[in-house]
Amino acid sequence: MESSLFERARGEDAALLALVLAGVILRAYFGWAAAGYVAAPMLVAYIVLEWPRLRGNARALVLVSAIVAIWAALVTRSAWPILDGLVRACFYPAFLAALGFLRDAAGSSPMVARAGRYLVDQPPARRYVALTFGGHIFGILLNMGGLALLAGMLKQENTLESADGDARRLAIRERRMTLAVMRGFAAMPMWCPLSITMAMLFSLTPGAHWNEYAPYGLGLTAVYLTLGWLFDYLQYPRGVATKPERDPLGWTAALAMLVQIAAITLIALALERVTKIPFVTHVLVVVPAFALGWLILQNLRLGALGAAVEAARALAERSAIAFPSYANEVTLFATSGFLGAMIPALLPPDAVQAALAGLHLSTQLLSVVIVLAVAGLGMIGLNPMITLTLLLGALAHSPVEGLSPLKLVILSAGAWSLSNGLSPLNGSMVLLSNIVKVPSETITLRWNGAFAGATIALFCAAIYFASP
Repeated sequence: MESSLFERARGEDAALLALVLAGVILRAYFGWAAAGYVAAPMLVAYIVLEWPRLRGNARALVLVSAIVAIWAALVTRSAWPILDGLVRACFYPAFLAALGFLRDAAGSSPMVARAGRYLVDQPPARRYVALTFGGHIFGILLNMGGLALLAGMLKQENTLESADGDARRLAIRERRMTLAVMRGFAAMPMWCPLSITMAMLFSLTPGAHWNEYAPYGLGLTAVYLTLGWLFDYLQYPRGVATKPERDPLGWTAALAMLVQIAAITLIALALERVTKIPFVTHVLVVVPAFALGWLILQNLRLGALGAAVEAARALAERSAIAFPSYANEVTLFATSGFLGAMIPALLPPDAVQAALAGLHLSTQLLSVVIVLAVAGLGMIGLNPMITLTLLLGALAHSPVEGLSPLKLVILSAGAWSLSNGLSPLNGSMVLLSNIVKVPSETITLRWNGAFAGATIALFCAAIYFASP
């Protein structure tokens, strides 16, 4: 009886998040303000029902948001700023829910499993590059689920027997493979339009556009991944292959995954050009539609109609299970968005400019301070999402000369991504630690600390000497 009630409650939570997604889409595409005002209480109800399963940091942010809401009501003598803040906060959980459809479709794809086996099976000379690529692509399609899938495969394949009984070789392989996957995954938010990082940054900086940022993001990603390979090349001698590849044509599956990501991006860009609706908004529709099509292809043995029915059923069932499991991420994103939206209601227009003027910092030095603040606060457990939401919300409310929207996105994306590989309290690092059975402090500080510190320093130098 208790189990039945629990499952029913979880099903209601999934329906609430689905309604949030629907409300955000209707508001964005048709301008229906009422859809946003319906989505907002659905989001609040979802968080309330999921409260028993929220972690401490998520609960703390909910309480902070409640305090800020009361403060805003007292300052403005109106509830409308609070409701509008909740409407704006709905976008991030909706984006997360849309990506969940893609994750569900990819998780059951034989192609994804084949690509993972191929990447793990690479000989030592190619293994680092292959696993970096794998961590990047799997992260895009499956988010942290991709990180878990690939890391689990690594743990299973990297045995003492596969290392010819050499414990030292086994330890080196574990370290190299873990860092390769981690760095590939960490680079995803630098450019990928399917990441929540990009969605949040462009939502907070309306003057910037993804197609304008893309060359910088892709360049930053290329430099970061190249430096990762260089560090690996200098640290470890090249090994030789000890066994033939089990699936020489497995690269076609990895290539197909890359093609899918490109297709989703190009479709959303084309829709932006045609409709003039922002790129990230189209992702909310393109990704679920693409996921449905992917599941249909996986079930074509049932015929066209049967495949469509089975795909819709599978997507609905998997979402009913998955949506409640997003509770902590939904809460973190929603509260961060709400707090950022409340800044204009609580701060005088010139407050940020006055505070920054009092510091007597040049624009270049201020940019460096922002990067270091994100990295430093991340080290003590404050998610970059929260830090950047508050910073960008304040700077969008009170722009600073020399910090254009594009430059803000560049330094924010770099700071967010680079700091992830340094913080042992980062969620993805904790997950990776649990899978490979190595403390997160060891992975981030001992194994990756020199690389993370060097890349942050180089990024700060580049930001400082770049034209304001």
